[in-house]
Amino acid sequence: MNQNIKLIIIIIVILTTGFVYNKIRPEKKSIKLKKEMIFGTIDKNKKLNINDAQLEDYLKAGISLGIAKKIFEYKKILGRVDSLEDLSRIDGIGEKSVEKLSKNIEAGDGGTLNKLKINSAPPETLKYYGFTKKEIKKIEIYIGKNGVIYSNIEMMEILGEERYRAYENILEYN
Repeated sequence: MNQNIKLIIIIIVILTTGFVYNKIRPEKKSIKLKKEMIFGTIDKNKKLNINDAQLEDYLKAGISLGIAKKIFEYKKILGRVDSLEDLSRIDGIGEKSVEKLSKNIEAGDGGTLNKLKINSAPPETLKYYGFTKKEIKKIEIYIGKNGVIYSNIEMMEILGEERYRAYENILEYN
């Protein structure tokens, strides 16, 4: 009888220790369950369309909050993302990050490319639109000397005809 009591006490101690350990150091499974309870579940077989997504959708897709905020801000400035490779224009997101992101997201339909107000756009916005550092510098110098860029002719002189053609439909000069 005394041995049975000892056995029961040992079992209770083991079960209690396991319970306490799980409360102190939860396994990844419980973290995943908590994440699903907070953000909802996602379909692992379907990629997230970056152009329709809200910030919380990026989190559901397993993208960190820091990267999600950067992508969301980028999309807010441009209006839409044409290809995932364009995300490499964002500071902190390189080719390897884009490759990892492509497992969870895609640049599908949705959104409209915003007009670029060339005379008031900060350098980061110009970078987001795909301008090179050299082109951004030329634009800054031109605006510094002349105050503003007035027309497509001036923009063509700054960028060259081929590069200008890539932007002609989205530029605003006022």
